[in-house]
Amino acid sequence: MHSEIREGTLFISGDVTVKTLTAAVFARFEQQCRLKTCKSLDLSGVTRADSACVSLLLTARRLSKHPLRLQHLPESVQALGGLYDINDWFAS
Repeated sequence: MHSEIREGTLFISGDVTVKTLTAAVFARFEQQCRLKTCKSLDLSGVTRADSACVSLLLTARRLSKHPLRLQHLPESVQALGGLYDINDWFAS
């Protein structure tokens, strides 16, 4: 997984899975979410996603300084959101 902020958007790309979400990657993601400039999350570059991606999104919501807009959620994440009954969190 790779993450970078450009113009207020945190772009996530690559595989976001239990195997790829290392402690170092997660720590960097948390730091990026805490930045005041981070206003949205774009997952258009995500190639594979599992429950680790759901965890990232919930972490981002928790750490963000203001409402965080989610863009281009992978279908697998939307399906997990439905399973966990948390899709309304993704929409707000």
